Amino acid sequence: MDADSCLTVVDEKNVKGPEEGTPILVCFPSAGLASTIVGHYLIRSRNLPRCAVIHSPDLPPASVIIDSLPNPPIRVHGDASVAIVVSEFPSPSIVLTPLAEGILNWANRRKAGLVVVIEGILKRQEAPEGEQEEDEVKTQSTEEIREAVIGIAATPEAKKLLESKSVPLLEDGIVGGLSAALLNEACIRNVPLVVLFATANRSDYPDHGAAARILEDLNKLLPSLKIDPEPLYAQAKIIEHALRDGMKLHAAAVEPKPKAAHPEPSIYG
Repeated sequence: MDADSCLTVVDEKNVKGPEEGTPILVCFPSAGLASTIVGHYLIRSRNLPRCAVIHSPDLPPASVIIDSLPNPPIRVHGDASVAIVVSEFPSPSIVLTPLAEGILNWANRRKAGLVVVIEGILKRQEAPEGEQEEDEVKTQSTEEIREAVIGIAATPEAKKLLESKSVPLLEDGIVGGLSAALLNEACIRNVPLVVLFATANRSDYPDHGAAARILEDLNKLLPSLKIDPEPLYAQAKIIEHALRDGMKLHAAAVEPKPKAAHPEPSIYG
């Protein structure tokens, strides 16, 4: 990258990494942590080595410990089949445009193929604590969990790809954050890039169902990857059942009580 950008992408030594035409997935934190779940699921299930790291003085001074070894906040794992740009931390706004430029510069240097940005968005406004409606504590049906992912394309060619794979498109709206920076930069450069949005039901716990829905659409776009989303669907059902039981217990416990002389401490504030 340009020296004045203060952001660099450095390839790891002795790691081959992606080859020409390799797809790149961008997985940064979003609603339900759907994108982060997808990234880690693929990295672990395919045993992808770290092939590059991203440095910037504007990134948080944090280290992610994986298998007892430190990792920078933003890194790339990959092999000849797929590369994944992943982070567990939201990036500050000051670094989003340089980050988008850096990712696309690196993709161009590696002569990569399709770039897929993964996002999770909230399905609906959450009810205040203790006021959940009855249908909000029920386990979702399989059909609800497997609802469609919405796509956005950076170029007309990428749009045709989504349409050919029957991925519903966002017709009108506003996108922000790293996804917006990547869309705008890819549009200017005519880079084949798409964003996949999966609706997450809550923002305060990992939504494995949203992640699994994304994997299903990734199988459509990148059939050579042959990803199995069923383990994430199974995890989603377990979490939904646990939340349902926990909400019912909470609702039963929240009953009017005589006012104490000294308010009792509570984990609910």
